Amino acid sequence: MYQIPKKLDLSEAIGQCTTQLRIGPFDIQFSFGKVNFNIQSQVILKSYGKTITQWEEGTWPDATFYEVFNIAMVDWQLQENSIILRLENGMEMQLMADNGGYECIQISIEGQDILWVI
Repeated sequence: MYQIPKKLDLSEAIGQCTTQLRIGPFDIQFSFGKVNFNIQSQVILKSYGKTITQWEEGTWPDATFYEVFNIAMVDWQLQENSIILRLENGMEMQLMADNGGYECIQISIEGQDILWVI
């Protein structure tokens, strides 16, 4: 199983906004500044700790995902099976890293020669 690396540093995304979601049949992609995310597993969107919607591969995201546009990321947290991105409007994007042992998240940071595969 792919695990979230403890050395993953998303601090380049602090203070940055996302302006678009890129949707494919089996993935959702977005960026916060120089930090690019490609997700093939569940993304849970929360507002002040309460789940308001989620995305799973093979589905279209709910319009609630528009509420992450142009909102700065203020914090991030690595958990055993997820990455939490906290936004300044009280929303959180929880990227679930549980896809049956297959890679499900790729993160790249512009200017760095590494692709984080989880």
